[in-house]
Amino acid sequence: MHLHLTRKCSILFLMLIFLHSALQSQKQVRFAFLTDLHVSPGSDSETGLATIIDDINKDSVDFVVITGDITNTGSNAELEAVYNLVSKLKTRYYMLPGNHETNWSETAGKKYLELWKEDRIHFSTGDFYFIGFNTGPYMKMGDGHVKQEDLLWLEKTLKAEVKQGQMVVSLAHYPLGDGLDNWYDVTRILKTVPTKLALCGHGHRLSIHNFDGITGIMGRSSLPKGTPGVGYNIVVLNKDSVQIHQKIVGELNTRLAYSLSLSSNPALDKKLNGLVPDYSVNDSFKAFYPVYQFTDNSSIFTAAVPAGRNQVIYGGSDGTVKLLNRKSNRIEWQVKLPGSVYSTPFVLGKQVIVGGIDGKLQSLELKTGAVIWEQTLSVPAISEAIAKNDRIYIGSGNGTMYCLSAENGSIQWKFDGVQGQIQARATLDGDKLVFGAWDKHLYCLNSNSGQLIWKWTNGSPQKLYSPGNVVPVIADNKVLIVAPDRYMTAIDLTTGNTIWRNNRHRVRESLGGSSDNHNVYAKLMNDSIIAVSTLPDSMQTKWATYAGFGYEHNPCPITVADGVVYAGGKNGLLVALDEKTGELLWKHKAGNSSVNGIRADESGGIWISLIEGTIAYYKNKHTSKTKTSRHGKN
Repeated sequence: MHLHLTRKCSILFLMLIFLHSALQSQKQVRFAFLTDLHVSPGSDSETGLATIIDDINKDSVDFVVITGDITNTGSNAELEAVYNLVSKLKTRYYMLPGNHETNWSETAGKKYLELWKEDRIHFSTGDFYFIGFNTGPYMKMGDGHVKQEDLLWLEKTLKAEVKQGQMVVSLAHYPLGDGLDNWYDVTRILKTVPTKLALCGHGHRLSIHNFDGITGIMGRSSLPKGTPGVGYNIVVLNKDSVQIHQKIVGELNTRLAYSLSLSSNPALDKKLNGLVPDYSVNDSFKAFYPVYQFTDNSSIFTAAVPAGRNQVIYGGSDGTVKLLNRKSNRIEWQVKLPGSVYSTPFVLGKQVIVGGIDGKLQSLELKTGAVIWEQTLSVPAISEAIAKNDRIYIGSGNGTMYCLSAENGSIQWKFDGVQGQIQARATLDGDKLVFGAWDKHLYCLNSNSGQLIWKWTNGSPQKLYSPGNVVPVIADNKVLIVAPDRYMTAIDLTTGNTIWRNNRHRVRESLGGSSDNHNVYAKLMNDSIIAVSTLPDSMQTKWATYAGFGYEHNPCPITVADGVVYAGGKNGLLVALDEKTGELLWKHKAGNSSVNGIRADESGGIWISLIEGTIAYYKNKHTSKTKTSRHGKN
């Protein structure tokens, strides 16, 4: 009898445990969803976030997710301000970066990782598995992009971690549609598991979307512009439904915005947020396919720089610098640096200069990759070096311009009077070194001494209108620049005085000089490329060509070679125009991500690299079939 009762009690106990577990697995999940905080120390955005933190701490949310644009410019001071505030949360929180952290970071993302350790998140709670990833862009203006290694991580993690019966919630800053150049790769992976919801930011407004058949919800910004007041989002997940509320700081109750079924909802009947890339343009210019194409398993953030006959050198997001030989279709050597490589390698004779986000500048033997010398700058090297008379000039992430000996790397001088990072390479003319920075200024230094000759500003208080990522063109005693303020400007090289400024054409940061040094070429933000004379003291457009590339903000410098003007776009399009007439010669779409750089080699061939890991090589006239390769990590 006693044994029988014991068995019954045991069975009852096990049933209670099972019932408790079942109830726990079906428990409602309620969490705070923050995005687009845009914090600057001492601003209303910082005060607003502080009040939001206090408001959340009075609530009973299960956790907090924050999907990027936590700062205005990604500066160290802004990141630390956000870190100090969110550290006051009484519940656990999960953080992702946005484009304002990855585009203008003075440490090339290093400070973010020091504070939050990862730019990926994944965790499980009840019936739901949450996974989040970085969507860039990376240290330059362009569409969002999920790195190749992050796509591999996403696929591997979902396959290994999602339990049977769990539903997946995706987290990212960019919407999984237009504006994220490889959104279709992301949704393809997410749809291998039951992904029911994708949360994002970037648009600042609370809205629902169709992300390739996945219900998408864009969260509201914390900022009051266009909203009822300082606030954030509250998400309530049940097994078959989701509710999205606005929580306005100071109001007792939340405001219900949407209540949706997770099995079906009206948003999925709407047009998809993104179109699959269209490569039909290539059919119109079949004679201009690349003669060689190569794809790395990591993303590429640098130009592919010619380094001898049939060779190019480039840096990857996995921290490797590689020498590629197109004839043998082999990586001849590779050197590993800490973190992603953003600084385009610079070939100088038999050596190549490479910089890392750890602040180390190295000279490598071009033939073998062996280290010749190393110099510690202590701050990330993110721009590209230039050289003259055995001296190397390179800008850094903390706003310092360095002059070093090409022979041994010793610092000859440094100019640290800059208040923002130096992103683009400088330009030299005689003894004048000209460069821009993300501090609203253009600088001219004496290249021999490092002394300031002049500095120029467009007068705008907006830091993001700085000439921070344009390579200046110097011609006819003028410095010509284009910038995010949409102006082309000519500045007197000797005095730093403005000669003319004009915004008749919507320029951005893509500029290049002519072979005779009397014209500059600029890519506009919609469809056209223009030629402007450098000779007169007013803006005179020589030709304007409709190139049909659509909306455009990729800062890739324009390259001129053998009478052809080459421009690269944010979605993998290379455009070739006749330098004299502006006639469109050909176009080729090599991929669907930003062209990092366009470089001509000694034989007249053109090398381009794309963020997605593609390198392509073109000849002006050929019909040979493309040779394609995929190289994995060694």
